[in-house]
Amino acid sequence: METLLSQAEQLPGLLAASRSGLVRNWDPATLTRALSWGRFFRRLHGRLRAQPGLRAALERRLNRAGLLGVSHWRHCPELLALALLENRALPSAARHRFLRGLLAPAGGPREEEEEEPFVHLLARWKAASQLLLLHLPPLAMTEEESDDAGGRDGPVAKTQAQLLLSCLREESHGEGGHDDVSPSATLLAQFPSGPTLYRAVAAALLEPSGEVEARATLLPWLLGDQARLASFCRLLPAPRAASLCRRHPELSSPYLKLLASWGSRLVYDPLCGEWRTGGSEEEGQVPWRELRERVRCLWQDPGPLGSAIRTQLKQLKAQEGDFDVPGLSIWSDLLLDMETSASSAKETKCTPPPPGAEPAEQKQRCNSLTF
Repeated sequence: METLLSQAEQLPGLLAASRSGLVRNWDPATLTRALSWGRFFRRLHGRLRAQPGLRAALERRLNRAGLLGVSHWRHCPELLALALLENRALPSAARHRFLRGLLAPAGGPREEEEEEPFVHLLARWKAASQLLLLHLPPLAMTEEESDDAGGRDGPVAKTQAQLLLSCLREESHGEGGHDDVSPSATLLAQFPSGPTLYRAVAAALLEPSGEVEARATLLPWLLGDQARLASFCRLLPAPRAASLCRRHPELSSPYLKLLASWGSRLVYDPLCGEWRTGGSEEEGQVPWRELRERVRCLWQDPGPLGSAIRTQLKQLKAQEGDFDVPGLSIWSDLLLDMETSASSAKETKCTPPPPGAEPAEQKQRCNSLTF
């Protein structure tokens, strides 16, 4: 009894700390110990159900001491988890450990009395919007988050994608939606559209385990709204957009149409010799350099994507008169830019030196190339 009381005395302090700035000093090991305490009290609650006499005596002592009653112990893991999700002071390393634990709880035997793991409770779709959009730091496509702009996702992006996929799976196996709307589509409708959601969707579409959800929910959700698709593609860096088109060919044609629309809005400035956006800051306007980079990422693809962008540029150029004079057609200028860049890239590749070639000879072989 005294041991239980001494342990119960630590619980209010733990819950208070999880909501305070004290978590700034928590490392992943400290976080793991705190969550273990929460699970410990839930197990105690389950065991005391089989001992009503001990539980009644303990409740009286807890009430006299002004401590949390045994009935509250059942929800300790959830109370801790929600407090930590809402606490912005939690360091990133501890937060990543926490989220990884939500996605893949540690294995091992479970108590028979233990109820459904709290990760499933937190994944319910009405709480998912908070979990996904409010409590995770905004995802930025930076070198810290990804090896390159179109490369592997960093831990935050991967976590957001896996959480979103988990929520979609949860809903697809749950109750039916309203009328002909699937529960997963209803879930996505609960999220305010914006950068965080779009980046999470992009990462989910590139997740190897998310093929089913991509086909059933994410792609129809994107392709079903032109404005949403435009905002989604505009947000993504050029290499990431190209990666998505390679992974999901359904996105290729709509993305090419968007590039054509963005390009048609640019106006040539003869004084500066540049293609510029109009005077107003329209959402549908993309600068020349960004458009060129997006086209280049598709052009460099050796497969169907590269062929598609070449065909589209030639068709657009022909529709505007098939001019080869700079400044008359943005499509002529883009096509010329792509072909010139591709030609230069081939010319600057040095042929492998013959066996035993001296350094001076190797240098001479490279310098002899014509630019």
